[in-house]
Amino acid sequence: MSQQNEININYLHRLALQELETDIVQEIDSDLYNLISKFLKNLKNEKHDGIEGKLNQAMIDMIIDITSTLLKLRLEKATLKNSNKSVLLDEEKYILDSSAEMAERRETILSGILRGEPHSLDSR
Repeated sequence: MSQQNEININYLHRLALQELETDIVQEIDSDLYNLISKFLKNLKNEKHDGIEGKLNQAMIDMIIDITSTLLKLRLEKATLKNSNKSVLLDEEKYILDSSAEMAERRETILSGILRGEPHSLDSR
């Protein structure tokens, strides 16, 4: 990530808006979620009183909201047909892999039930 794209609320807001403007998953910095995590950790470690403390907490809340929205949006777009999954970040691929496994398990159980072949979970 270049110095001009240092993690801050404005950068994250722009990133989320860019992701919203298209139906395809955008290519972003592969270390984005780690950078956000470090940024949040630093903000949480800052000790402020009064109005500065409230502003700091508001900044943390906004970053959490934007990051959550960005992740959800990217995952939703990644599940669409013709989606370019190669630009997904490792964290996003990890989440989607678990979704695929869940779908396989659901199909295995459902098909067994519908074929009249009970499936024993104890045999696993």
